[in-house]
Amino acid sequence: MSPRVRAVFFKELRDALRDRRTLFASVVVPILLYPIMMLGLAEIAQQAKARMEKETYEVAVPPGTSEFMRKLAALPDPAEQDAAAKSALLPIDANPGEMKDPAEIQKLQQQVAPMPGGPAKEPTLIFKELKPEEIEKALKAGTIRAAVSMPVDFEAKVKGREKLEVQLRYDRAERRSQETLARLQVMFKRYEILALRERLKSENLTTDFIKPFVVETENVAEALKVSGSIIGSFLPLIFIMMIITGAINPATDMTAGEKERFTLETLIGMPVRPVEIIAGKFLAVSALALGSAALNVASFGMTMSVIPMPQGGSFQFPWSALPATMLLLAPLTLLFSGLLLAVSSLAANVKEAQVYCLPIYIVPVIGLMVVMMPGIELEGPLLLAPVLNTALLIKELFLGRGTGMQMMYVFVSTCMYAAGTVAFAARMFAREDVLFSSQGSFRMFLSRKFFKASAIPRAGDSLLVLALMFPLFFYVQSGMAALLIDFQQGLQPVQLILMMVVPQYLLFLGLPLVLAWYLKVKAKTTFQWRMPSVRAVVAAVCLAVGAWPIVSQLISWQSMVWPIAQDEFMHEALKSILSTNGGIALLIFLMAVTPAICEEHLFRGFLQQGLSRSGKWTALITVGVIFGAYHLPMFKQPVIMSMGVVLAYVAYESRSIWPGVILHFIYNTLGVIGPNITGMDESAWKSGEPLPGVELQYLLPAIILFVAGLMLVRRAAPRSQPANASTRFDAPASQSPVGPAAISEPQV
Repeated sequence: MSPRVRAVFFKELRDALRDRRTLFASVVVPILLYPIMMLGLAEIAQQAKARMEKETYEVAVPPGTSEFMRKLAALPDPAEQDAAAKSALLPIDANPGEMKDPAEIQKLQQQVAPMPGGPAKEPTLIFKELKPEEIEKALKAGTIRAAVSMPVDFEAKVKGREKLEVQLRYDRAERRSQETLARLQVMFKRYEILALRERLKSENLTTDFIKPFVVETENVAEALKVSGSIIGSFLPLIFIMMIITGAINPATDMTAGEKERFTLETLIGMPVRPVEIIAGKFLAVSALALGSAALNVASFGMTMSVIPMPQGGSFQFPWSALPATMLLLAPLTLLFSGLLLAVSSLAANVKEAQVYCLPIYIVPVIGLMVVMMPGIELEGPLLLAPVLNTALLIKELFLGRGTGMQMMYVFVSTCMYAAGTVAFAARMFAREDVLFSSQGSFRMFLSRKFFKASAIPRAGDSLLVLALMFPLFFYVQSGMAALLIDFQQGLQPVQLILMMVVPQYLLFLGLPLVLAWYLKVKAKTTFQWRMPSVRAVVAAVCLAVGAWPIVSQLISWQSMVWPIAQDEFMHEALKSILSTNGGIALLIFLMAVTPAICEEHLFRGFLQQGLSRSGKWTALITVGVIFGAYHLPMFKQPVIMSMGVVLAYVAYESRSIWPGVILHFIYNTLGVIGPNITGMDESAWKSGEPLPGVELQYLLPAIILFVAGLMLVRRAAPRSQPANASTRFDAPASQSPVGPAAISEPQV
């Protein structure tokens, strides 16, 4: 750490520690949260248990049956009264959905009072005789909790071995009504078992007569693993939210707060570079957030240590997971610190910064939803999914299942994401219009009159277009699917055509064109509408023809370790298009012409030109990764990302969008007609099976063509354009990052 960065770090740290809001959020809240949470939950449970024991529920019964129902309510539990009753079953002709034995009575009793510290007493039922026409009104009015419909001579008919039906009516929207229903089911279940035992006794039979064998279940999970499963489902959410809480106040105060107090100019006036200032601020925010994370883990551990947990009990705390949890939270803290600094830099004051940072709180909530989903495992792409991978690994650690390889993937990837957010924050902080002007706030971003004409969009404009495009695309696709598709009949050709064409031309092509006009950026330079050289066109053709067999072989190798999952729904729709007259031409238009035009304008036009100031390879790799990340299925994303980098390189070297359009068109066309040439039709292979490789007679010429294309495209820009023309723009860019973000179509 350089002396200047260290000086800024200690200055910001001292200022933050003098702020009572920061101390409260980073120190006081973590210390008090977990004891209050545990004690509060226990107190609430005790209060609910006491309330339930005192409550009485009114039940409507037919006239003349209240005495029998009171006797029914007083029946003992057969499972407790006689151990032999535990093997008793319902009559053989019982409905399949009915409960079968006293163990299911216990399940119903748990529905009535699932309280810690022992079960609550069963709620008292008061039986009120009402006429049938009065029951309906009473149920709707809520004056009774449930109603029983049964014959008046029910007991006599049961003893006479008649087949009877009892109807229990309740209000599913009312909790008390549900509890009453469970209590009534317990009562009738007990009576049913006792009646069955009497019948068997009269025939000199035992329960073994109707139960030839017993099925027993045994839980092999240790108490430590069961407890870890419970804790791991909610603890990641709390830890991540507390990290954000600990970082948000210092991050907003060190950026928007300094703007509001007009102290940032003094700091910038010192002999310190902007990157050193943001480095010091980042380290200060990270130190406070790391301290908050450590206090959270320590406070939670201390709280669990003082809670009485008898040895061998049903709840055992997995202490070994806490150190690894703290290690995983460290890079995640750096990630959120950089992200909060970048977002706060856009605001003109602290209140505005807090509003901008509010959506970041949604991230852990989404993570909790994913963590709690059944069947979600930390494998494949989820190993590299930011935030989600940490939440899932913490859950695995509390289950005692986390591996060293998973730790490495999650830790390293989160560190890389953290570095990216810090770099983005440094770039934002270095912009004078962000640092010294209130026009950097979002208030000024929506009015076109504040924008200045520029040759290409700013990086912030491009990235925000990319960020907002995804939900917009999701809503358009989902809305069209709800309106057009009948999932029982399958995806029809017309529906598929509309769902592929409308989003592409409306969002991927139309939206960037509109935004270029709105942001006052020059369309010709933004979308690189320059006539390409012949050399660039030839290079694009060579690259396209060579890339398709190479990519097919790479996907084949990848399928050996990452099994492919086929989308039968989509394949059936594509086959139906092929079966029509002119099906091949229509499919080429949908899957080759349309993406080539629309996606190139968005990715290699608006996005790439917006990122061009960040450096050649930074821009090319970023565009390629984003291009691949928004393609489905996920199985193909790694190789599509590589193709995205190639397309970006072609656009950069040729200084024109059209060679990329040609490459994209030919490549996708080969994807449509190629299987007819090579026999490699992915739809013919089953999910989970590896795809076949490309024959050597196709692969070797493809590699030669691809290498030749890369050599030809170098310096293939028209002679009238300088080699770095696309990145030399002296005109000022627009003042604000506005707009939606980019997504690609599910095909390449």
